[in-house]
Amino acid sequence: MESNQKIMDALKWVSGTGCTIGIILFLISFSVSGYNGGYVLSTIGITIALSAASIFLVGILFVLAEEMTANTKKGERIIPETTKLIKFNSKTKRRKVSI
Repeated sequence: MESNQKIMDALKWVSGTGCTIGIILFLISFSVSGYNGGYVLSTIGITIALSAASIFLVGILFVLAEEMTANTKKGERIIPETTKLIKFNSKTKRRKVSI
């Protein structure tokens, strides 16, 4: 669990920094006067922010998958405690249905 916490802290800092830089670039792009190169700075800001968010989500996925596989016991056969089965009486005769 401690190794996963270290990964989560690093992931949090990297993604948080990326999102902050992306949002700052996006907000600066509205206040830059005289520079309107096809909204390049806005596009770069949004791309950095979305990339950092997707890196965070993929990192969370990997940490959760590792946590789930570490907590499962592999190779053990699960036997149910009760074996109550519903038995149907098959005394009825089957009819042939012609189409």
